[in-house]
Amino acid sequence: MRELFSFLRLGLVLGLGIVALGADRAEAASTPCVVARVVDGDTVILDCLGTGQFRARLMGFDTPETHQPRCDREALLGQEATRRLRALLTAPAGITVELGGWDRYDRRLINIAVNGRDVGDTLIAEGLALPYQRGRRPDWCARLG
Repeated sequence: MRELFSFLRLGLVLGLGIVALGADRAEAASTPCVVARVVDGDTVILDCLGTGQFRARLMGFDTPETHQPRCDREALLGQEATRRLRALLTAPAGITVELGGWDRYDRRLINIAVNGRDVGDTLIAEGLALPYQRGRRPDWCARLG
């Protein structure tokens, strides 16, 4: 019980809130999660109490690939997007994670906001991401010229 209390207190100290989307509302609303690692600009590893670590895909935007990029410029911009997401998630408070369903690659779909602003909106505004709502992904090499 003491471990659970310490973990919950850590989540409160960090200002990390969890909101569920869809059918998992009851489960996720009571499950504290932290971002264990940033994989790339739109994928993280979440660590949730009771379920352990799992890969999660941020919804609503796409960033250039860092794993198997199609051109050098895509790789560089992908690395920049990854660094920026890491920086955004180092905020000491005000991080909110919304859990959604699962994608075809078995990743949990999520939204993350820092102080009420979606991280995807920030990355898009800074030119490090494009809006994405399923379908064909952007050809970053063609866009970057």
